[in-house]
Order: sequence, then structure tokens, then C-alpha cells
Amino acid sequence: MDTYPVDLDAGQIVRWLLDQQRAGRRMLQLNASRSYLVESIPLAQQQRRRLGDEEMEDLTEVTAVGVLEIASLRQAEGWVLRIRVEDVLGQRIPDDIQELQDAQDIEISEFYNAFILPGTGTAYVSAEAGSPQAWAMCQKLLGSIQANIHET
Repeated sequence: MDTYPVDLDAGQIVRWLLDQQRAGRRMLQLNASRSYLVESIPLAQQQRRRLGDEEMEDLTEVTAVGVLEIASLRQAEGWVLRIRVEDVLGQRIPDDIQELQDAQDIEISEFYNAFILPGTGTAYVSAEAGSPQAWAMCQKLLGSIQANIHET
């Protein structure tokens, strides 16, 4: 599959999808998930802090990651539109971190409320298509979203 950049706002895409859902239109397969990345803080950053050595070893940076994958109900069309939002939650000591699980499935409304509405994360929008025809079909959907067209 080839990857294509998409020059549409993630919020616009998700709001369009929510409008489609509210109208009872089921023309796309939607899969949303939330996960967390827990990473050690680089030594250079650590040296700027005034914590003790033990606390610095335990300090981690937590990032919430939301992924929404949009595809045709007809899998043979061969395209996927993907929105990935990364929101740095900050630095935490492990006791401060609730049990972080692998990616968990969430509803699109929860994805919107957690990752789009706050406007604090960085969103990446891309598409993957298995052929030029598949990319053309994806572009047709993107055109409908951009023009805010909802077929009945």
C-alpha cells in the first residue's frame, strides 16, 4: 500500500463522521483506539531538574495516543484513512500513572471528546491505498468531507 498525506483538519473529518452517525448513515467502517506511550526522560532534560537521582530515574513522560481508522465497508476497495493524535500528558512518577494498558477500543464520540475537542494534541492525517483506483475512491470521500456533503 502507498501512503498519501491528507490536507484536511482531523476535527473536520471526525465531526463529519459524527454527523453521518447521527443521521444513521453506515457507509464506513470505523475503528478508534486509545493507548499510552510511557518513555524515559532524556538525560539532558533530567539534568535541568532539581529532583534527586532516584526520583529522576523513576520519572517518565506519558503521551496519550488516539488512532481512528476509516475504511470502506467493502474491503475490496483497498484504502484506509487514518487519524493519529498524540497528546503529551506530561511527566509522571510511576505511582502517579494508573495502570496503562495496550490499545483499547473506544467509540468515535469518545475519540472526539478525548483527542479532538481539547485541541491539545498533535494530529496526523494520512491515507493508505493499494492502487490508484483505491486512492481515487478515498479522494472522493475526502472531497465529500471537505465540502460537508452528506449523501442520503
